[in-house]
Amino acid sequence: MLSDARSSPMRILLIGNPTSRRASAFVAAAGQRGIRIDVVSYPQLLGHRLNDFADENTLVRIESPGECAETTRLILRAGTAPMESRGRIPIGGGELAALNGQRGEILHPLQWYLGFREVLNRLERAWSGRGVRWMSTPRAVAMTFDKLACVEAWEAAGLPIPHRFPPFATYSELRRNVPQRHARVFLKLRYGYSAMGAVALEWRASSVRAITTVDVVWSRGRPRLFVTKRPRVLHREFEIAWLIDTLAMEEVLAEAWLPKARWRGRSFDLRIVTIGQRVQHTVGRSSDSPFTNLNLDARRIPRTDIVPHLGAAWAEVESSTARAARLIPDAATLGIDVLVRPCRRKFVLLEANAFGDYLPGLLHNGLTTYEAQLRSLHMTDRKSA
Repeated sequence: MLSDARSSPMRILLIGNPTSRRASAFVAAAGQRGIRIDVVSYPQLLGHRLNDFADENTLVRIESPGECAETTRLILRAGTAPMESRGRIPIGGGELAALNGQRGEILHPLQWYLGFREVLNRLERAWSGRGVRWMSTPRAVAMTFDKLACVEAWEAAGLPIPHRFPPFATYSELRRNVPQRHARVFLKLRYGYSAMGAVALEWRASSVRAITTVDVVWSRGRPRLFVTKRPRVLHREFEIAWLIDTLAMEEVLAEAWLPKARWRGRSFDLRIVTIGQRVQHTVGRSSDSPFTNLNLDARRIPRTDIVPHLGAAWAEVESSTARAARLIPDAATLGIDVLVRPCRRKFVLLEANAFGDYLPGLLHNGLTTYEAQLRSLHMTDRKSA
């Protein structure tokens, strides 16, 4: 049973940046229930014997490794050998030691993913045989960071997803893969997150346009890529080609760029939080651009407006989202993004996010996302006691 003022000594170990907004919010929510939370950073954890941190009385919450330059370097270093095994040249040595990325900088997404997956694998190997419990298992977290793995699982189960174009390595290859004179293609990093490396691309005959969340800053003769809250519009094909060639080196998914339903003149989609594979918190995200991520300052639409706006279609959205959550094994909590078509009767599932529950102030049945997760854990423990 969970450790609180009235129960046995089960403790929650949160792995993440202790000073991050996410960790602070979760610790505060647990404190209101009298639950003990121990927070350990990724560098602290991996710099010691893993078995010193967890045993059969530990419930582990894996939190986002963001907002910490030391953690980023550690993860990239862990990705060195996996990159080499793929025949790729990783960054390392002095370049890695000197790395001190600024907020929003896109830093080697493929190597970062391979390194984070290796870190998660170490945790699973060390702790799964010791009776340690997980809120979301390392395997589930790793799967959500692979956008292709998620949509392939959903597609195999017959759930609606956007049409996907063949993989490509260059802009020229993408154009050959999509030979139509008029096409709309949405590109996103296979291992990205928070709208990192997103490009909405359209061409009509010889006219080409791209809208992107990527800003390029040249420093010491080298380009540095950043996520920008103000999407850029590109019209020069050589500039578009350079950007897509650069992103494609990190592996990119190409999907149909679908129009979205509108709310008060702005396009919108949904972020739906599942807890215990049940739909709970829901928020609409509206924007004037193709990118509706809340970290890009999209506006929230409350659930009380969204559900009647979708009418009879809401029941199917809810059911399909719950099915999608069940297809990601052992993920206690997910943020699943759903695109609603303009007719408001059809929709597609876009992606899943292991750390998609940071939605300050969003309530469902009077609880925040973190309070709802802690309540779910407590109820589960009561049933199993």
